[in-house]
Amino acid sequence: MSNQSSADSDWTDHIRRLMTSLKLSQADLATRLGVSRPTVTRWMKGSHEPTSASYLAMGNLLGLPDAAYFWERAGVDPSNFPATKLQGSISSLRVDLRDFTLISGKKLTRGIVDSKSNAVILPLLNITAYGDRIPPGPHVTLAQAEVLDVLMAPLSWCPHPENMLCMHLCGDSMAPLIPPESILAVDTGITDRAQLDKKLAVFSHREHGFKVARLQRLASSDILVSANHTDLPVDVTDQAKWKAVGAVAWWVSKDALPQNVDKN
Repeated sequence: MSNQSSADSDWTDHIRRLMTSLKLSQADLATRLGVSRPTVTRWMKGSHEPTSASYLAMGNLLGLPDAAYFWERAGVDPSNFPATKLQGSISSLRVDLRDFTLISGKKLTRGIVDSKSNAVILPLLNITAYGDRIPPGPHVTLAQAEVLDVLMAPLSWCPHPENMLCMHLCGDSMAPLIPPESILAVDTGITDRAQLDKKLAVFSHREHGFKVARLQRLASSDILVSANHTDLPVDVTDQAKWKAVGAVAWWVSKDALPQNVDKN
């Protein structure tokens, strides 16, 4: 975001209270949010405002009711949550998840989030992970990514809520496990390859963009293996070129439309 005058930078007081509440130093907050220490320093001075993604992450660190300020600064419509506690259900979300199916086999219906549940607001970024060998358009890095929309999910779905983000999936390389055009929730707090071994993960290449598949660590190489075995494995051994973005925590996809039945 562009520079702001110190008179308008009330975010500094809220960030200071956040750090006090969670007993975090500026360095601690930078680490938790995945930003640099100088970035936090500029926020505290009021010279630069946090990005929408950083506001969402800070809100997720706090949880309701204290998260409301940060989520509003990120552009989330405050009518989506009361000032004191989250109430309602998945059907009240800004992104209507009634049209989605959780791939664990459960249908997302009313009642999954009740008045006693904690929730996390996740940024849906303008980045796309792909499965086949041809990237879907120009590569947008995480640093360049913008928030297109937000999703709300139960806290229990988000092991590291401040590190969660969402992205689109393009292509059928993960079918039938993950249908094309799904939305992936990625836990960027898990990037160690030993932890990602045999898990669904997203990797990033500076030229080829984001790749999603299951990581398999072999004796002398790391490869990504797609669910659709018509797609060849991808060698991601070179850590200078292939960076681990995080583990796929869960995903949602649109229900398949029923096929027309020929009654003749």
